[in-house]
Amino acid sequence: MVKVTKDVALQNRESLLQAAGQTLRAEGVQAATVAAIAGKVGLTHGAIYRQFESKDALASAAITADFDRILAVLERIDRAGGGLAAYFRTYLAPDHRDHFVWGCPVAPLAAEMGRAAEPVQTAFAAGLHRNLEAIARLSRIADPAQAKDFAIFALATLSGAMAMARATRGCDPETSTAILEAALRALLADPRVPATPSA
Repeated sequence: MVKVTKDVALQNRESLLQAAGQTLRAEGVQAATVAAIAGKVGLTHGAIYRQFESKDALASAAITADFDRILAVLERIDRAGGGLAAYFRTYLAPDHRDHFVWGCPVAPLAAEMGRAAEPVQTAFAAGLHRNLEAIARLSRIADPAQAKDFAIFALATLSGAMAMARATRGCDPETSTAILEAALRALLADPRVPATPSA
């Protein structure tokens, strides 16, 4: 039997979590199956269940990994000096709308979290909390309570607008685009958003 190195095992795990996250966003947490996820990465059910004791455990880990990727995007924006304006433009871009399996987990998953199993809800809530903290830091608002309030407002606006834009993209593309543009204008006009470079 060929022994799998730690690096290969880590790569396999990352590929599995990425495939699971994409499947959850595309199909929904309830509808997504382990078989569908396994098929994307060429694994058997048994191979997945050797790593995760249940679908809920896999979904929880995938959601955590999705939030990790979003936080990495926020960190890159912060390091580049783009600030909130750059984050808002990135989030509300048509490319994010059209390729949702790669994007923020909040817009596609939040609505069904109330029906998800407790471990999945807990993973989502923990990721959401980290996401809000990152936005609050990016806001540069000195008062922690005000920064948290703004982060909640901003992410609710972003994810709600994105969900609406995706819902209308196929049947009414003009309205879909208008939703993204209106949300971006409103966020950029908020007096709490400092003037920052657009890129």
